[in-house]
Amino acid sequence: MKNKQITLRILAMVAIMTILAGCSFATTAGVATAAPTEIQAATVSAIMTQAASTVIANFTKNAVIGTPALPTVALTPLGTPLPTNTPLPTRTLIPWTSTPIHTSTPVFTPTLTTYNCTVTDASPKSTNKITPGMDFDGQWVVKNTGSETWLHTEIDLKYVSGTKFQTKGDLFDLKSDVAKAGSYTAIVDMLAPATAGTYYATWTLAYGSLSFCTLKLTLVVTK
Repeated sequence: MKNKQITLRILAMVAIMTILAGCSFATTAGVATAAPTEIQAATVSAIMTQAASTVIANFTKNAVIGTPALPTVALTPLGTPLPTNTPLPTRTLIPWTSTPIHTSTPVFTPTLTTYNCTVTDASPKSTNKITPGMDFDGQWVVKNTGSETWLHTEIDLKYVSGTKFQTKGDLFDLKSDVAKAGSYTAIVDMLAPATAGTYYATWTLAYGSLSFCTLKLTLVVTK
């Protein structure tokens, strides 16, 4: 912008000097057609010299000396610097070992050899004709397959579960001893139910609290 203003000033001065010079020449020509005097020439030369000096002085004053150095800007860190992440401790993997759980060893009850039996026959059978309310005998033929004699004072015939057909009690002594490999017929007085149907009962031979011979009875009552 300043250079443009200086240029305009120079042009304006040159134009003024030209006008002045023209006026001088015109005045002189009106009086006489003679060449400009030495005084006029000196005056114009002095004016032009002064203008040139002014222009040079303005150029020198406004000239840029060198390249201005850019200001140094000190960068101020913003905020508080984040802390350096501390590495997490590594986990040491310990191999997992399981202690085997000891399962209980099944205990097998050996077959009783001292007291044992085999049921060889039972009645009434499901094919027998039993009517409602009929008296009948429940019978089982058993064989002593144990190693001990069944003493009639020690072995009992005992009711366990099912329909109670018996009419005289749930527990009976044997009527006689039964030797090893001998047979015995257990008889119980019974009464059929008043309603037709199929019924079941379970008895046992017992030595004290030990039951060693299961006796099943199935009764079919029909009209």
